[in-house]
Amino acid sequence: MKATLEQLAKFVGGKVKGDGSLVIKGFCSPERAQPDHIGFIEHSGDRRLLKESQPGAVITTPRLARYFTNAITVGNPRLAFVMVMEHFLGHKKKPHRKSVSRLAFVHEKARLGKGVSVGAYAVVEKGARLGAGVVVGSGCYVGECAVVGEHTLLYPNVTVLEDCEIGARCIINSGTVIGSQGFGYVSTEQGHRKFPQVGRVVIEDDVEIGANCTIDRAALDETRIGRGCKLDNLVQVAHNVQIGEYTLIAAQVGISGGTKIGPRCYLGGQAGFVGGIEVGEGSKVGGQSGVFSSLPPRSSVSGYPARPHQQAMRVLALTHKLPELTEKIKALEAEMTKLKRARKK
Repeated sequence: MKATLEQLAKFVGGKVKGDGSLVIKGFCSPERAQPDHIGFIEHSGDRRLLKESQPGAVITTPRLARYFTNAITVGNPRLAFVMVMEHFLGHKKKPHRKSVSRLAFVHEKARLGKGVSVGAYAVVEKGARLGAGVVVGSGCYVGECAVVGEHTLLYPNVTVLEDCEIGARCIINSGTVIGSQGFGYVSTEQGHRKFPQVGRVVIEDDVEIGANCTIDRAALDETRIGRGCKLDNLVQVAHNVQIGEYTLIAAQVGISGGTKIGPRCYLGGQAGFVGGIEVGEGSKVGGQSGVFSSLPPRSSVSGYPARPHQQAMRVLALTHKLPELTEKIKALEAEMTKLKRARKK
């Protein structure tokens, strides 16, 4: 697969600087550039690395294009580079075999749409419904009456438990469990009595979920992940959590039961949320933050406990001065003691 620089520019909606007839055979990273490949830069600090490694061309902004002989200029170089990657990778993808492995178990009362693929040792239970083009990897489990929307991909060893629903064009990575029991108990003198978890999980269209995530079913109603959300690996979503559309969640985030995350939020890695709070639309939560109360829309917080980001940075800066400040306080206390003794004399 190859294309000219001019063809790629038209494909991404950009403009050519330099030789539009230059043949590009692939894409490259700044560290391993090749003369017949294309890279990208979006910050001025990156141009030295790409210029030293000499790719055939770069995708960049109009302001940075002057540093390169051959370039495609666009407003969003990262997005354009993704489009170019998809263009080249699309010709290398191996199509999934549209068949049910003889080593899989598919219940006779399960419903499979056109072109469904089910891998070896996968289990599809009674009443489950798989839409057209669904791919169920080896070792997956799809429980009774679960629904998987069209063209959704379940990588090997994904578990979708009973009554849960996954939308269209979703990607669920290996080891993820959807519909696990929520952590709900009533404490008594005799011990902890389980609160039955009889709800379900609903995952809307175009959601991507990383490896080894756990999405708990609701206690009574539903746990819901909105359209277009992207979850990194090792994310825990507890019972009855509601996540608004197009929210991004980095690895190891933990969201306690009943919490509502608004649409288009950004949750940094290892952030934690207590139960029953609301995070407003468009909020940004820094990595390792501890969120103990509700946040208004478009908040930007970090730290433990989470507070406005600028305030958290000032607090963090002061913590580095604590040893110095402690010594100053000790010196002042010693000076005050001397003054008191002198006054008594």
